[in-house]
Amino acid sequence: MDIVLRESTFGQLANYFTHGRAFPYPNLPSRSSSPNFEKPNDAKPVSADVRPVSSDIEAASGEAKSGSSDDKTVPTEVRPVPGDIKLVDWSGPDDPDMPCNWPRSTKLVTTANIMFMTFAFYLASAIYTSGIPAVESRFDATQIDGTLGLSLFVIAYGVGPLLLSPLSSVPSIGRSPVYVVGMFIFFVLQIGTAEARNLQTVLVLRFFAGFAGSPSISTGGASLSEIYDAAHRAYAISLWACAAVAAPVMGPLLGAALVRRYHTWAAPIWLIMGLSAVSVILLIFTLPETSYDNILHRRARRLRQQTGDSSYRTQGEIDAACRSLTRMVAKQVVDDIMLAFVDPIILFLNLHIMLLYGLLYLWFEFFPFVFGGIYGFTPVEQGLAFFGILVGTVISYIGYTIWLRYRYVPMMRRVGADVQPESRLPPAQIGSFCVPICLFVFAWTSRASVHWIVPIIGTAFFAPGIYLSFQSVLNYLGDAYPRYVAGVFAGNAFWRSVVGGALPLAAPSMLRSLNIDWASSTLGFISIAMVPIPFVLDWYGAKIRSWSRLAN
Repeated sequence: MDIVLRESTFGQLANYFTHGRAFPYPNLPSRSSSPNFEKPNDAKPVSADVRPVSSDIEAASGEAKSGSSDDKTVPTEVRPVPGDIKLVDWSGPDDPDMPCNWPRSTKLVTTANIMFMTFAFYLASAIYTSGIPAVESRFDATQIDGTLGLSLFVIAYGVGPLLLSPLSSVPSIGRSPVYVVGMFIFFVLQIGTAEARNLQTVLVLRFFAGFAGSPSISTGGASLSEIYDAAHRAYAISLWACAAVAAPVMGPLLGAALVRRYHTWAAPIWLIMGLSAVSVILLIFTLPETSYDNILHRRARRLRQQTGDSSYRTQGEIDAACRSLTRMVAKQVVDDIMLAFVDPIILFLNLHIMLLYGLLYLWFEFFPFVFGGIYGFTPVEQGLAFFGILVGTVISYIGYTIWLRYRYVPMMRRVGADVQPESRLPPAQIGSFCVPICLFVFAWTSRASVHWIVPIIGTAFFAPGIYLSFQSVLNYLGDAYPRYVAGVFAGNAFWRSVVGGALPLAAPSMLRSLNIDWASSTLGFISIAMVPIPFVLDWYGAKIRSWSRLAN
């Protein structure tokens, strides 16, 4: 647990302001190779702690990106610098400061922190829906106006990662400050939202809250990828995804219970305020920094302080000296957008995920129409209807971990580094069939002549559809684009959130013109068109990846 405190935001600040007396780091050994060492572009990321780099070195073109541990020490661009530079690097693959080498307890604490932060943030989107009728009554608003509070929040946490995720990839910043500052702003905005005196204030603050807290859902996956190897990463992300799915599913029930108990639309917002406050405290004191580049950056700074030698530099510092922070972030934003819209694999997987995400938020409009309008459920009972999806998620998680344990992990041990990213896709192939089943069952059993349990059972099929697809897609993208993992996840968050925020606004018109049977069936036909995507990638993914200069 020493690593947890020392590498936390609190520990880093205490160490910095006490000049190393609080939460001290062990003394750093320094080894040097020959003064004219030049690392070839295809070299493995294993080297001494410190190696001199002569000023006339020019490495191959490209940019050093944050992401998996496999890319942290390959210098893809070194511009001439005056004098000799001692390049600070890892001491080897077993360097104890590398997050993938942390003790299991440290990894579990980090995972729990990211899960709780994600749960609190995702809960904020769905818990608002139960108070929409009260919002309409309180501010004399239309149904569309009330729903905007949901849509703007969801759209904002799709836009936010494109701007905030690059900040977490800057070596001098790292991931933890982005999490802490973002969640603190999110916490403060909950107070303003709950105390708002008009709808315009609610909508504006909801948007900025979604924007500020967005790193929890986009960069969280990158942090988990940094502390777990390929075999264990899938277990961690599958557990993280449970929090991401459970929060929106539990939101309507918790929100309805709070609105009923306290007779105000703001009661759910106060709950989110409390949860986010707890999350901020935990992040400050118990979330260690996971960015490889940032850890090396601070190692170089300590070496300069211990030795008085200013020539100790990391590759990130050398690159940063050639361009301003603004230019670095701007380039990262452009790269993330290009990844999201140009690369064919990322594009089609994002299309697949955005449909599933849009359906998740359509349920918040479809459920009141069916279970409130047709079956006469109270708001709390409507919230309980979401538990069909929750049960399906638990079953999906159990099935997925069984597949990992008895199929995927043994294959990784057998094949080793030659395992292909496409081996992640079989669960998504199963999930792709579950979504049409869910939509057609829900469409044609949601009527007074059919017992209410039947459409709830139908919605349970949505859980393996979204859960298994998310697991396969996120792990596939992490394996296929390890150097760009944060940007790829940010682009994925953008796609799914924009569609997830827009579809609830269209739901009232869909239900008025098509009724629930054909509204749900229309989406079912669209989901059928998405079924081939994981199969095509399984068969031709390796060939398609060979066309991309960005893929692994």
